[in-house]
Amino acid sequence: MLDPHPDDPHSLREGAEAPPPGVALMAGVRWLLLLGTLAAASFSWWSYANAEPVAAQHAPRYRCPMHPQITSHEPGECPICHMALEPIPEDDVETVYRCPMHPQIQQAQPGACPICGMDLEPVAAEAAAVSPDMPAGTAAITLGLDRLQAIGARIVVAAEREFAGELRSAALTEFSEDGAARVHVRAAGFIERIAVAETGVRVRKGQVLAEYYSPEIYQAQAELLAAHSWSGPVVGAARQRLELLGLSSAAVDRILKSGKADRTTPVVAPASGVVVARTAVLGAYVRPEEPLYELREDHALYLVAELPAAQASSIRTGTKGHVRFTSRPQLDRDVAVDLVYPSVAADSRSVRVRMPLDNDDRALVAGMPAVVTFALPSETGVAVPRDAIVDAGSQPYVFVDAGGGRLVPRQVVLGARDAEFVRVREGVTAGERVVAGATFLVDAESRLRAALVPAGTTDGAAAPPHAQHSTSAAHGSQPAPENHSQPSQHGTGNHSQSAPAQPSPAAPSQHAADPHAKHSAAATHSSDPHANHSAAAKRSAEHAHHSAAKQPADAHANHSAANHSAESHSQHAGHAP
Repeated sequence: MLDPHPDDPHSLREGAEAPPPGVALMAGVRWLLLLGTLAAASFSWWSYANAEPVAAQHAPRYRCPMHPQITSHEPGECPICHMALEPIPEDDVETVYRCPMHPQIQQAQPGACPICGMDLEPVAAEAAAVSPDMPAGTAAITLGLDRLQAIGARIVVAAEREFAGELRSAALTEFSEDGAARVHVRAAGFIERIAVAETGVRVRKGQVLAEYYSPEIYQAQAELLAAHSWSGPVVGAARQRLELLGLSSAAVDRILKSGKADRTTPVVAPASGVVVARTAVLGAYVRPEEPLYELREDHALYLVAELPAAQASSIRTGTKGHVRFTSRPQLDRDVAVDLVYPSVAADSRSVRVRMPLDNDDRALVAGMPAVVTFALPSETGVAVPRDAIVDAGSQPYVFVDAGGGRLVPRQVVLGARDAEFVRVREGVTAGERVVAGATFLVDAESRLRAALVPAGTTDGAAAPPHAQHSTSAAHGSQPAPENHSQPSQHGTGNHSQSAPAQPSPAAPSQHAADPHAKHSAAATHSSDPHANHSAAAKRSAEHAHHSAAKQPADAHANHSAANHSAESHSQHAGHAP
């Protein structure tokens, strides 16, 4: 039915409405943007999969012909002789010899292991740079003799040496525990006079230290005087009470003779000694439980030393020693241990030992610092200089010269030491060469080398170092795994599955000649994410099975398949209403 009023703008028209202008153009722009985004994402993944590893980018590619230890990953000149650096041949692999049972034993020439006697096996220097037996965070390095001399290091030979048995420790003098005394009152009262008002004063036994007024003692004196005119046991009981309150028999007789009670009672020293503490204050109220003075005898002192718990087992009662007083050398003397304390200090992990000192002339005072030396049985062992030990806190180690300038870190167990040398109980044998002097610089170089060693070289495999940095090789030289799957990166939940590739007849010879083939084949299966996308797209295409079996290594083939799938989807979407 036709519209009777075709020119009326308010009339409604029947049938399909014409699309707005520009819809087709915007649909084309939309598909162009989608295809451009897909192409950019594919190129980014392809670049990431085929990028050279960081370790390979910084791997040494150039070296000085006169100083092989000078290497660089880019052309330049040697900082020592200023010669131009030459490219390192890819087949030039440094080889060291290592014990299969003790990987820490490495050297530049063939030989036998000094521990188990097995023949050393050749391995690549890059593979032996890091070993589980080396200290954590370190690696073997190669330094020339001129470079060692430039940093102040030297090479010394570990040799047998006799260590004199000697143990030194710091010590302090202390008061003897035998002459300790504390002064108390036996009745509560008030201090009315102080006779000894300073600490450090030497007093004698029976000397008056203070006087105090006690109502209880004053009342007991009055009762004694009242009962004095009486006969019988009353007088004896009153007298005994005063003596129990601290008065002497002479003081009681003096009170009975005078017939008058004393207002104050004297506080006397119970023993001779030095006043080391005083709490008595004029006018203070004192009780029997409060000490007024503390006295210590100084005619005999103790010398107390703290020894490390690991070395204190060799010290016993009667062990002879020699003490040297740092402030007064003329008082040096021989001593003997009379007590080893049966406990270890929790804060210092040390054991205290005690030695008595005679001090009749009062030349020594408590708190004097001293150094005590004990003579122990001598021992013989492998010795290295003290500056050859690198002690990072967890386990000490040394750098052993394996020959050819190769320095290998090796953990050691230390023993006795003297002013210049330290005994190595385990880790180094006599005749081996170690680095001494400026070892902190060698250790810094080793830790920097360990940080740059690729992770694949720490498994101990004897493969050339260049085999792990290759980025191009034939894909057919290595058969692919039978079941190799990886989740899709687009979140669809699909998995790609590749069939084993058929090796070509020339594959064995190519694998033997080119060490990079192994890494390239592995990278094709695990590092290229486009293989997963292409397999998923090909399953929806007509030739899915043939493409999955062929498994091409070229990433552009995968992009073309993905583009073909995208075009088919776009055509299907174009037919939709």
